[in-house]
Amino acid sequence: MKRLVVASLLVVIFPACSPLRSTAKAGFHTAKFAGRAAWGAGKVGTVIATAPLRVGRGSSSPSAGGSSYRVNGRTYHLLSGDEARRYEETGIASYYSGGRTANGERVSSRALTAAHPSLPFGTRVRVTNLANRRSITVRINDRGPFKRGRIIDLTRRGADALGFRKQGLTQVRVETVGR
Repeated sequence: MKRLVVASLLVVIFPACSPLRSTAKAGFHTAKFAGRAAWGAGKVGTVIATAPLRVGRGSSSPSAGGSSYRVNGRTYHLLSGDEARRYEETGIASYYSGGRTANGERVSSRALTAAHPSLPFGTRVRVTNLANRRSITVRINDRGPFKRGRIIDLTRRGADALGFRKQGLTQVRVETVGR
C-alpha cells in the first residue's frame, strides 16, 4: 500500500517516473503496472495505449468473465454461453506473439490459440481464410484485437497454417465449434 501511494505521488509530481510501463508489441494487449499485469493495453495507430482496463457494470474484470469492459474508450460486451455457441462472423484477422494472455497463460507462437474481444475463454472456433479456403480450429485464450475492423488475432502458427503471415492480415470467417 505504501509503495502504491509513493508511486502515485511520483506520477503526479514527476510524470516521467510513472510506474506504468508498456510491454505492448504489435497486437500484444497487456501492460505492466508496478510489476503486475494490467489488461487492456493495445496498439492504437502508432501510439501504445497502456491505460489499465476500465471494467463495465456488473463485472470485476474481463478475464473473470464479467459482462463488459472498456479499452481505448470503446466498450466490449462478453457473449453469454448461448450467444457464443451460435457465433459466426466474417472480418479481418491478424496475428500476434509474445508476453502473457488476458487469462494469464504465456503466449506461445507454436500454439493454436487466438484473441477475441467477446467470446468466452476456452471457446473453440473454426477460422477459415476466405482467400485460399484453408481452415483451422483454435482456442480463445486472450482479449483483442482492439483495432477497429479486426475480429480475431491468431498466433504465428495459426497465421502460417492459414497462409497469411507474410501479408499480416486476411479476410476470414470465424464460427464456434465447441467449448
